[in-house]
Amino acid sequence: MSESEAAFLRDVGLRVRLLRTARALSQDRLAELASVSRVTLGSIERGGHESGIGRYRLLARALDVPLSVLVEDGDDLNLLVRTLVHRR
Repeated sequence: MSESEAAFLRDVGLRVRLLRTARALSQDRLAELASVSRVTLGSIERGGHESGIGRYRLLARALDVPLSVLVEDGDDLNLLVRTLVHRR
C-alpha cells in the first residue's frame, strides 16, 4: 500500500471516529446501525482497514452525512463536527 493510500485510510478513519463521537454513538451502536462488525469499525477508525465504497456508504448513512464527508479532503468536516456537537 502506498503512503497516499495509507493516509487516505487514516483520514477516513479519523472522520468516522469524529462523527461517531460527535453523535455520542458507541462503536457497538454505530456498527449495528451500519450493519458492520464492531471489529471492522474499529479497524476502519484506526485507518487499518481498506473497505469498499459500499461499506463507507453504509457508515455515511448511519452517521447521517453525505458519503463525500467521509472520503473527500476539506475543512468542511470541522464545521460539521462543531455543528453536531452543538445539537446535543
